[in-house]
Formats: sequence, C-alpha cells, structure tokens
Amino acid sequence: MRCEEKVKGGKLVCIEIVPKDGKAAKVRITGDFFLHPEDSINALEQSLEGVDLTSGEDEIAARLKKALGQAQLIGASPEDLARIFKRASS
Repeated sequence: MRCEEKVKGGKLVCIEIVPKDGKAAKVRITGDFFLHPEDSINALEQSLEGVDLTSGEDEIAARLKKALGQAQLIGASPEDLARIFKRASS
C-alpha cells in the first residue's frame, strides 16, 4: 500500500504501508520535506506501526504529534502525514 502527494507548499511526501491483519505492520515515510533531527523519522514510522487501518485521520495525527515531540517537521504537517497514511491504506 502506497500513496504519495505534494502537500501545500510543494513538498513531496510518500507513505508506504505493509499491512497485516488489518493493521499497519511496517510503515515507511519518505519525501523532500525536512525533519530535524533527521533520525526522528524512525519515531514517526514506529508510531504508526500497529495502527488499525480504519483509524481516523485525527487519531493518526495525534499519534504523529506525540511521536514528533520537540522535533521539527518542516514542509509538511502531522495532518498531512495522517491524510496520506489514510489514502495509502484505502
């Protein structure tokens, strides 16, 4: 399962999901947005592993915001990532 989208501001975001039993078993987030520190991407991906694929965008965005902590996501938002995750899982 995969979806890529240019978000507001023109940054490309791609999310790939490996599903298992109706949940996200593995998630990979890539694109030309910026994240500081860069290794925070692991926390974002791990926050989505185990998520029920029928979860709403608000719940997914909340997980991403919590995982983001003090890291800075530039060029995309947790809401953008949640929307793209939902599109990938449909």
